[in-house]
Formats: sequence, structure tokens, C-alpha cells
Amino acid sequence: MDIIYRFDPYAPLELKRPKNNKEALKTLHQGNCRFYSMVNHLQNVQDGKKVESMVVPISPVQLGIPVVGGLAQMHSPYAAVLGCADARVPIEHIFDCSSNDLFVVRVAGNVLGLECIGSIDYAATALRESLQSVIVLGHTNCGAVGAAVNVYLAPSSFAEVAFSHPVRTIIDRIMVSVRSAAEALEAVYGSKIAKNKQYKDWLINASCFVNSAFTAYDLQREVNAVTKGLVVSYSVYDMAWSTVNATPIRNAQEAYDAHAFGTAPKNPEDLQAIAKEIAQCMELPAKR
Repeated sequence: MDIIYRFDPYAPLELKRPKNNKEALKTLHQGNCRFYSMVNHLQNVQDGKKVESMVVPISPVQLGIPVVGGLAQMHSPYAAVLGCADARVPIEHIFDCSSNDLFVVRVAGNVLGLECIGSIDYAATALRESLQSVIVLGHTNCGAVGAAVNVYLAPSSFAEVAFSHPVRTIIDRIMVSVRSAAEALEAVYGSKIAKNKQYKDWLINASCFVNSAFTAYDLQREVNAVTKGLVVSYSVYDMAWSTVNATPIRNAQEAYDAHAFGTAPKNPEDLQAIAKEIAQCMELPAKR
């Protein structure tokens, strides 16, 4: 198997930038589809399937290499992404983005602390000329979300983190999403859902999605306070399928049928409706 990165030094250096939020989200989705294609290509090789060589065109601009010596490139990302610090979620890679495409802020659980707000506020003001979109990106199997679910299901375990103010702050911010996800699962599947031995895993999965939507809701209000017309969206990177989706999926095909991004909720009622939609997409066996 060969994966070839090919660079033509004489090709014109074209830099196409999205002109609005819709184009930015489309560009990010297309990039994730390219990333999934590469992942699928590699997995087919591992499965013993015969595949063709993969050629990946690349340019110095994509790698962040200065084209002109002694001249710094203008800072012009088209999207800001608030993502989790998890090392398994390389944000630029999963969107197949070039250097200078994304303004990335990463923190455990993709929660919205003051430092994160300050960073996004900077992007929304100082980089507003190029910035077209803001995205909150969670991921499945998030450890921070899992810790919050543990505290929700067994409150006595909170003592383990109660004396660590930084960790407690992260868990406290996620807890609202865990409660919302739990209420949505019960509303869709009935109160007996909590007695299922798989309930914890289901709650973690649902909470990862609700947490991204909730953070987007919170972040949209912050963005509105410093600029106009900048839309905040949310999504979750599914580590099992290498795709980004606004609702849970069970296979790669569903990733293409589902929406890659959801728009930030406008109010608490909208957030509750999104949480319920997330629960419904999981299609669990305990449905009443």
C-alpha cells in the first residue's frame, strides 16, 4: 500500500476561503469526508482488501511553510473551533484543514471557561474579517463527560474530586448536560431505562452530544456580545467512525445521511428539544 503526498512546485498557490457560515461548514464537512476516506482506505488494507495507491495533493501553504522569506503570513482563519483536549481528536486532521484555516481552542470536556471565552472573543473581534463560523466540537468516549456521568450516577464519588477546584469546575460545567441527557433518555425510553446495565454507556454517549449543544448555546450568547452575524454550531467527532455528526450514529452510512453540524440552541426549550432528538437517534431497545 502506498499513500503519496504530492507537491507541484510550479502549480499556482490558490487560497480559496469560505465567504460565509454556510460555505465554512460545507468546507469542514468536505474535509472530514476526505479524512474518513483515508481512514477507510487504511482499514481496507488492514482487512486484506486490495486497494489502489492513494495520492494526496499538498502545497507549502497547507503545511504552513512561508512562501516568502522574512514575511509573516497574515492570520486569517475562517473558523474558530472550541474542542476537547483529548489527544485522540486532532482537529485540523479530522477536518483535513491547512495551516491558518482554524483558530483552535482546546480544553478538557470542551467546556466554556473564562480563558476559552477570552480566546473566542479575540477571534470574533480581531479576526472577524476572515472568520465565518464558530464550532463547538465534542467527541465520543469523552473522559471528562464520563467523569461527570460517574458523579451523577454515584454522587458519593464526587468526594474524589471535591477538593480539586480545577477538576470540579470542569465537572460542574458538564453536569447540566448530563442531567439534560438523562431526562431526555427517560422521556423517550421510559424510567426503566436507568436500570439497564448499559445505561451508563448510553448516558455518556448522549451527554457528549448534549454537552456540545449546551456549550454552543452558551458560546453563542458570548459571541453575540462582541460581534454581530457570527453563527455558533456544534458537532461531535465519532472516534469509532472518524466522522463528525450533530446526532449519534451507528455506522458510517448514517454519517452521510445525518447532519454534520447543528445550530446552537436559541433558548433552554430549544436545548431540551435537541436533547430529546439526540436520545431518539440512539434507538435503544428499551423504548416504550
